[in-house]
Amino acid sequence: MLGRLNAWMLIPACVAVLAGAQIWVSNMRNELSLETQRLVKAQDAVRQESAQLRLEVASLSRPERLREYASSRLGMAPPKPMQVIRQ
Repeated sequence: MLGRLNAWMLIPACVAVLAGAQIWVSNMRNELSLETQRLVKAQDAVRQESAQLRLEVASLSRPERLREYASSRLGMAPPKPMQVIRQ
């Protein structure tokens, strides 16, 4: 009879353990969902910044701008025909 009683006591303990595990899994799922949302927002921000920086690089490396910068800031000029060596 004592063995039967211990077996019946084991059932509520197992149910309690399973319920606790279910709560823990649910909590972890919610935390991971929030973390995923945060990472997606961060990824979007990085993509937007990358696009903005690519646009800035394209703007700064325009040939007209580089010619203007070279002549006004660096005192450079296009080479004269006798300065060009052709083979």
